[in-house]
Amino acid sequence: MNQKLYLTNKSSQVMKQITYFQNDLKQVFRDTITGILLFAPVLLIVFFKLITVFLVPILLQKTGFDLTPYYGYVFSVILALSAGMLGIVSGFQMIDDRDGHITELMSVTPLGRSGYLINRMLLTGLLSFCYVVLAYIVLGLVEMGLFRILFLASMMSIYTGIIGLLLYFGADDKVKGLTYAKALNIFMLFALVDLTGMKWLTVLSWIFPPYWISKVIVNNSVRDYLLCLSVHLIWLIALIYGYFRSSKN
Repeated sequence: MNQKLYLTNKSSQVMKQITYFQNDLKQVFRDTITGILLFAPVLLIVFFKLITVFLVPILLQKTGFDLTPYYGYVFSVILALSAGMLGIVSGFQMIDDRDGHITELMSVTPLGRSGYLINRMLLTGLLSFCYVVLAYIVLGLVEMGLFRILFLASMMSIYTGIIGLLLYFGADDKVKGLTYAKALNIFMLFALVDLTGMKWLTVLSWIFPPYWISKVIVNNSVRDYLLCLSVHLIWLIALIYGYFRSSKN
């Protein structure tokens, strides 16, 4: 009897999550900007594929400049930019919910604040994970093993949540959010800092997730894996803590 009741409750929770997930999709596609951003990484991947196929050989032939040694850095920028776009989607969703006082209502439902936050990050996080795999397969810029691909995909899912929460905290409404979103995407440039050879800028970049994404792609050392994971988790945990504190006020 208890087992049947447990299974019934579990089934009910799963159905609720599916319903919330469907509602999220509807909300995303009601807004033109978020609807476009949700699939913009696919266009980004196609765009860079065309560049590598057509423009890079022409550049090598005309100028003698070979871009292939820098493909690891290019790949890291593509991943960071794609995840950033999806983070903007989740951030805009949360801003809409805050403006419509939906966040307050969700806090008193069985889903709660934590369930609401997970639900808001679920769609974009899963898409971010999938886009990393897609980018690796389609672009073919670097050679990586399965573990490194899955690790990067997981980090990009976390980075999507980081951007979403930063946008939520930084923008009072979606109009300001558009400006703030452009500033947040500058973070991707930290993936290229090692190319500048500027020590002070490299040290500054240590605190930003995109820097460690490029380190994992280019160097592939255990140290870089650990630091990449640590930096991503510190950002995410700090922002989630800030979210729960702000929700109580």
